[in-house]
Amino acid sequence: MSERSYISAASARRITLVSVSGLSDAQAAGWALVLSQSQMPGCKAVLCSPVRPADLPDSVEHVAIGPLDYQGYSWFMLFMLWRVVHTEFALVVQDDGWVLDGRLWRDEWLQYDYLGAPVHLAHVSAPEGDYWSRGFGWCNDLPQGHHAVPVLNGGFSLRSQRLMRVFADHPQLRVEVPAPDLVAPQPLQFAWGQDALNEDVQLTGILRERLQALGMRFAPLEVAIHFAIEYAGPLHKGVDALGLFGHHARTRKLAGLQPLAVRTSLPPQEVAAIFGEAEMLRMLEQRGYRIDYAA
Repeated sequence: MSERSYISAASARRITLVSVSGLSDAQAAGWALVLSQSQMPGCKAVLCSPVRPADLPDSVEHVAIGPLDYQGYSWFMLFMLWRVVHTEFALVVQDDGWVLDGRLWRDEWLQYDYLGAPVHLAHVSAPEGDYWSRGFGWCNDLPQGHHAVPVLNGGFSLRSQRLMRVFADHPQLRVEVPAPDLVAPQPLQFAWGQDALNEDVQLTGILRERLQALGMRFAPLEVAIHFAIEYAGPLHKGVDALGLFGHHARTRKLAGLQPLAVRTSLPPQEVAAIFGEAEMLRMLEQRGYRIDYAA
């Protein structure tokens, strides 16, 4: 069997590695770009943040943006990303999601307009009305006539230029925000249990059918599973963690490059309670990362 190789120069020219951070300290986002660029030689890299990190190398372009809160990040990804990425594709990375092994890159992924890891949330269509399934519940046997479309993670994702421009090129397309479905009194609080305000839920869950009608192609589940992982679920049974191209999870953050280090926001006992998470951290250790656990 021939040894795996990194991305070709022709494919690399089509891709920009991009990270967007609305925080004044975007050092770790810069690290994620540096690490990903080392795995994807020849790809451009762009960091969008209010302040250029002092240690950002010249190989990474810096684009100054205004501060963003969590929701502002989603709006930027939906409406502004095309303004800073000028290649055919963007590979989105963050301080909690980056390329693990560039030798696992596949050129056939460039046939899709959107590719990201399947997450625990799915939009289910049913004869009696659509609904959302959480916690990988959609992986279990659904009633006859129920069809699940899993949300594909945006924190580490591949996107085409035409998808990034879709709202600019199709002004009739609108973000769709339902009324909050989680409300608590005293004090009055509200939230969206289906994460409807998140950009990846909008693109791959709420608006997917309309985007497909415009010609957008979303990677099928069997491709997305091997592209990257967020958190493990029943669909990952038998998947080799060392065969994953990338990952993204809010509880795993890049903590350093020399030496390679990942900080988990969870103590060991909480890691053990999350299905598959201990295996993910062992995989990172096998790749040479030091794991720093929360106390």
